[in-house]
Amino acid sequence: MEFDEVVKKRYSVRKYDPRPVEDWKIERILEAGRLAPTGKNSQCQRVYVLRSPEALDKIRANCSMTFDAPLVLLVFAKKDEAWVSRFTSRNIAETDTSIVTDHMMLAAVNLGLGTCWVGYFDPVPICDSLGIPNGLTLMHVLPVGYPAEDSEPYPMHFERKDLSETVTFL
Repeated sequence: MEFDEVVKKRYSVRKYDPRPVEDWKIERILEAGRLAPTGKNSQCQRVYVLRSPEALDKIRANCSMTFDAPLVLLVFAKKDEAWVSRFTSRNIAETDTSIVTDHMMLAAVNLGLGTCWVGYFDPVPICDSLGIPNGLTLMHVLPVGYPAEDSEPYPMHFERKDLSETVTFL
């Protein structure tokens, strides 16, 4: 797919077909995340792949926004590895993990899959139920799978501000 087509085709999928995602597609998605740029190439991201019935049951019990996807990627930051700006003292882990998540999301669309970037979750019960080690901060939840036949974008998806409202040329 051409990049413009990938970007236009992407929407937040909230209804998935139950069939599993093939291993080779998961590997391609993870590789896209691995290749994503990070501040000073710190690569502070850690991605957990939830696909076993047990792991999926745990995430579904603790996050209502996985939409029964057959695969859920949890993107964590190891914040002590992230670059910190000497000008602002800002830890760039959230930016880095967002870029990684976006790369994986677009790679999934390119492979005929759908995703939904989830930010509505309580990280404590998720991490506790999955035995996530201390030192990792859950940043993003990304359900992945084949969109159900009747899946469609929410009407709000098509509401976009004009570039003149969001861009300034100097």
